[in-house]
Amino acid sequence: MNYAIEGIYQNGSIEFMEMPQFHKPVKVMVIFFENKKEIKKIGGLFKKFTVDYDQIEQDLKELKQNSSAHILEEFENL
Repeated sequence: MNYAIEGIYQNGSIEFMEMPQFHKPVKVMVIFFENKKEIKKIGGLFKKFTVDYDQIEQDLKELKQNSSAHILEEFENL
């Protein structure tokens, strides 16, 4: 069974957001996501538009979940 859990990498170690369900050594795949980037200023043709930051955050979370699911599918097919 493959599944993904989130964690924070810092100083050579990974701190998991939840504990894995394994009690013996298992093979893992670690993927580093890009740091979050924020919109500082909108210019050009879009400077009069409002930005729905909550919707953007929701879309990014959904994209991250879909990406994780896709990576797990590819890993199962190896």
